Amino acid sequence: MGADRRQKQISIKSAAKDKKILIVDDDKLIRIGLEKFVSKLGFETLNASSGDIALRIIEDSSPFMVLLDFKLEGAHDGLDLLSMIKKSRPEIVVVMISGKGDIHGAVEAMKAGALDYLEKPVDFHRLEEILKSSLSLELALPASGPSILDDFILANDKMRKIADIIQRLALKTDITVLVLGESGTGKNFLCQKIHKLSSRKDYPYVQIGCSNIPETLFESELFGHEKGAFTDAKAAKKGLIEMAQGGTVLLDEIGEMPYTFQAKILSLLEEKRFRRVGSLQDIHADIRLLAATNRNLHELVQKKRFRLDLFYRLNVATIELPPLRERREDIPLLVNIFLDKFGEKYICPGKTIDRAGMDMLKGYSWPGNIRQLKNLIEKMVVLSDEQVIGIDEISSNLLTQQVIEAEQANRLENMTDLSLEAMEKKYIRTAMKLSGGNQRKAADLLKISRDTLRYRLKKLKNKSNYSAKTEN
Repeated sequence: MGADRRQKQISIKSAAKDKKILIVDDDKLIRIGLEKFVSKLGFETLNASSGDIALRIIEDSSPFMVLLDFKLEGAHDGLDLLSMIKKSRPEIVVVMISGKGDIHGAVEAMKAGALDYLEKPVDFHRLEEILKSSLSLELALPASGPSILDDFILANDKMRKIADIIQRLALKTDITVLVLGESGTGKNFLCQKIHKLSSRKDYPYVQIGCSNIPETLFESELFGHEKGAFTDAKAAKKGLIEMAQGGTVLLDEIGEMPYTFQAKILSLLEEKRFRRVGSLQDIHADIRLLAATNRNLHELVQKKRFRLDLFYRLNVATIELPPLRERREDIPLLVNIFLDKFGEKYICPGKTIDRAGMDMLKGYSWPGNIRQLKNLIEKMVVLSDEQVIGIDEISSNLLTQQVIEAEQANRLENMTDLSLEAMEKKYIRTAMKLSGGNQRKAADLLKISRDTLRYRLKKLKNKSNYSAKTEN
């Protein structure tokens, strides 16, 4: 045994002192093997052959961890027992032991609160890593306060549960995760969080917008091509999947993926291999695949626009993000994050929102979800001259935002009634009005430079003067 491994075992033994691990399995040989290994690491071991015996031991001995088999004889199987443990003793760490290939059961267990799972025959090196991690694991704050997972801050119970689930799923880089939710709910942010929490965090994170790639280029963009594979292929090119080797790939808006290409993604998921266009050689894909969509995949399957087999393959670990209107207790936390972020960005720190204003934000329906809230706070940080932003200013900005959104939604309908020049004039006038005539703030609001705004104001002024002269 090398010096590093000896040092690791000494460290685990020190931390494991006085900690009990309960092994629950109806196979005596498995219990004996696990007891022997866990004892060597310094833990005190307990064992049970059924769920009923395990519950009595948990009541009497309060173990630090339970190694729990999925399939138990008797009234309670592993998932039943997991649910009971997490309901009565949520502080106990549970690691499930499953038959080979039972990914669906493992994911359900992790959603129900299991820290991790092991496949039979148990990999003792992997078990040692789990034990080591669990000894130093710091879970979220108590249920009475907001949970803090780095910059993933939340108070809503449903979101706290999602935060707990993604911590567990992040550890299992062989599991594909499907993230559902309305536009603006934070699907991409959550996927980035899964990547950052995983062992792949030091490798690339590649986000692929399925709605942004023309159907004819999809295979080449994702899988790459060889020189001469088609007319414009003047040199070999790596695709986005190959560029992400070792890391994570997010297929964003997967519901928009061309139907003809979906079979290749299914093959990639199942075989972990792909081919560049024009090549006969397979390339191993060492990636974790995540998918996100705001579409109803069930409906797309029924309309023959999404493959049923791909849907089943993606629907192993599914997380559905609630809209902001269903997690109002998170709004003050998000508001303060955005105030700090944009206060630093625009060099106007320390801005706050008064109580009445915050109540208005909490009561609003937020059809655009977190993205809409973020844009609103940015606008108010840029435009407001007050350190404490009140209800009148918030009401005015919300109304303006609703009007702009309504105009954008009807833009195509009304295009014949409103020229590009008229639209430009309207938006510039609105920005100048909202900013109180301050050109710098108006330019920030319009996302253009101050010089560009001055040029356009001068252009509009000259046109106005010319129109007045011709009328006279």
